[in-house]
Amino acid sequence: MHSNKFIGVSYRLLVLLMIALLAACSTTPRPLQFRTEIDSLVAVSAPQSNMRFVVLPGNAGANEQDLQFIEFKTYIEKVLANRGYSKAGSLQDSNLVMFLSYGVGAPEVHQYSYEVPLWNDMGYYYPYRMSRFYNGYYPGFGWGYGGYSQRTESYTTFRRYLVLEACDKEAYLQQQQRKQLWKTSVQSNGSSNDLRLVFPYMAAAMQPYLGTNTGHMITVDIDETNTLVRSLLGPYQPSTPQPR
Repeated sequence: MHSNKFIGVSYRLLVLLMIALLAACSTTPRPLQFRTEIDSLVAVSAPQSNMRFVVLPGNAGANEQDLQFIEFKTYIEKVLANRGYSKAGSLQDSNLVMFLSYGVGAPEVHQYSYEVPLWNDMGYYYPYRMSRFYNGYYPGFGWGYGGYSQRTESYTTFRRYLVLEACDKEAYLQQQQRKQLWKTSVQSNGSSNDLRLVFPYMAAAMQPYLGTNTGHMITVDIDETNTLVRSLLGPYQPSTPQPR
């Protein structure tokens, strides 16, 4: 009997030790990371040289003096420069008009269910079997069976998106039409609706695919250790853990 009690205490200490280790691991900061979905298309007539651009708001009702647009345009100008595009001094001096659209969708609530084992008065979880060595439950002996309790939780996500359209300047000036030469779309789903936090990561993820045809939507994971992200953020890199 004493031996069984000693084993029981040992199991309890082992469980507590494992819980403490898991808690310690959960407090270790992880790099801020985002999963993005990218879809890019290009027309046959898209210019491959002398690519001078200006960036204009693509959202309905937006204007060039909007502070958020000015901030986001800075990221886009950097990734375009990295791809060999040149920023024009004016619309008349350009041959590409870039329309930048972005936003955050309505909150989406998700529910999920899971089972947790029941616990007895000794701190052990079920299923446990009745021990024939002492009056109580003990793992791995006898015939008893405990059970599980079902729990339901919910979480909220947001769809963050970014669209960049490269359009022909002449068609825009003469007919006010967006004649697309290429278009790259990025979306990311996560718990944060802070577009200022997510935007530079989406811009960095899209850079290799600007002016190309991905053939289908592709998945790109990117985190704060990425050199391009760090160059885009500059002094504005978050110093505390942020929601994804």
